[in-house]
Amino acid sequence: MGPVPEIMSLFMRRARMAQALLVSALSLGQLNAWAQYSTSADVTASATVVRTLAVTSTTDLNFGTFASASAPGGLTMSPTGSRQGTGGVMLVAANTGSAATVNLAGTPGTSYSVSWPSSVKLTVLQSAATMTLSDFSSTLSGSQGTLNSGGTGSFSFGGTLSVNANQPSGAYTGKLTVTLYYH
Repeated sequence: MGPVPEIMSLFMRRARMAQALLVSALSLGQLNAWAQYSTSADVTASATVVRTLAVTSTTDLNFGTFASASAPGGLTMSPTGSRQGTGGVMLVAANTGSAATVNLAGTPGTSYSVSWPSSVKLTVLQSAATMTLSDFSSTLSGSQGTLNSGGTGSFSFGGTLSVNANQPSGAYTGKLTVTLYYH
């Protein structure tokens, strides 16, 4: 056999081998016939960071001065600063109290929400006596507001103090956490 028939024989063996490899690859799912039809697109990822919401209390919630009778009662301070006693609570005009006021600073035009604890215990140093503060309400619409174009805002809030019958006298205090967050 001369060089031409040997080359042709070698060429035919390699062609059959390539064909066998292609059939094997297709049957094993190694080649993706759809690859020639793929396309791509560029997508931009982005994020916006806003200023942290800063909160300062400018006026504390103060229920003022009152007396407790032999019946339990309640003392409500409205968000606008008016108070009302019910049951065994008798208001004393010497100190009419005040609603709490909170100032906010953050990203201009953003909306925020406020939440209060379900209740807070007020205690007196002279004894173990307590009163419960709850039912918070504010000057916000549905506990939500929006910072102005300068990025500031404020609101006032009040609540209801549950007074026991013959509540021991003294100066009661308690801390409550007002939580504000963007939404």
